[in-house]
Amino acid sequence: MSIEEEKNATADTKPKKSLGREIWEWVYTLAIAIIIAMLIKGFIFDIVRVDGSSMFPTLVDNDRLIVTKIGYSPKQGDIIILDSNYNDRETYYGKLALSKDKDKLSVFDKLFAQKDLDDNLKKKYYVKRIIGMPGQTIDLVDGKVFVDGVPLDEPYYNGSTASIDPTVEYPVTVEENCVFVMGDNRNHSKDSRSSELGQVPFDAILGKSQIRVWPLTDFSVTK
Repeated sequence: MSIEEEKNATADTKPKKSLGREIWEWVYTLAIAIIIAMLIKGFIFDIVRVDGSSMFPTLVDNDRLIVTKIGYSPKQGDIIILDSNYNDRETYYGKLALSKDKDKLSVFDKLFAQKDLDDNLKKKYYVKRIIGMPGQTIDLVDGKVFVDGVPLDEPYYNGSTASIDPTVEYPVTVEENCVFVMGDNRNHSKDSRSSELGQVPFDAILGKSQIRVWPLTDFSVTK
C-alpha cells in the first residue's frame, strides 16, 4: 500500500460526528457565549443611551455611553448612571418581607418579585453628576453650590443653581453610603435637590460613564 493510500485508509477509519452531537456542540458554544456576554454586561461594563436633556451641554439626548462597573468607587465629580427607583423599590421589598414574616427578602425572592412590580418600581436609569460624598455638607447660596462651606468649582456649568423642592432644606449633610447628585442642566434636572429622588445610595449606582461612543463625531471621554 502506498503512503497516500495509507493516509486515506486512516482517515476513513476516524469516527464521524453525528448530527445530534454537532448540534449539541453548537448549542453549548452559543450558551457559553451568552453567559459570558451577560457576565460582562452585568459586572464589567455596559452601554447606555442618554434619554433627555438633564446633563446638557455635557451630554445630549441619544448619546451612547460606555459605563464601567467592576471595582468602581464613587468620587465627587464623576458622571454616573443610577437607578432612580431604587429607594422606592427597596421600601416595597421591605413591606413585602413583612407580609411574609421575614426580616428581608433574599436575592432570589427579589428576582421572583420583579415580574409583579409596578412600572414606577422597575429599574429606571438617570445620568447625573456626583456633587457631594458621604459626610459632606451641601448648600445653595446666591445661585452657587457650596460643599463644606467652599464654592464648588464647576467648569462644566456657568449658570445659577437653585432649590427645586421646598421640602428639602439647606444645608444638607450627605448620608452614609450615599451621594448627592445633580444634572449639569440645573434648570431641567430632577436630582438630589428633589425629595422624589433624594440622596442616592451606593447600591443604586450602576457605574461610571467613561466614554461617549455615539455619535461618532462626538466620541470623547466623559468628564
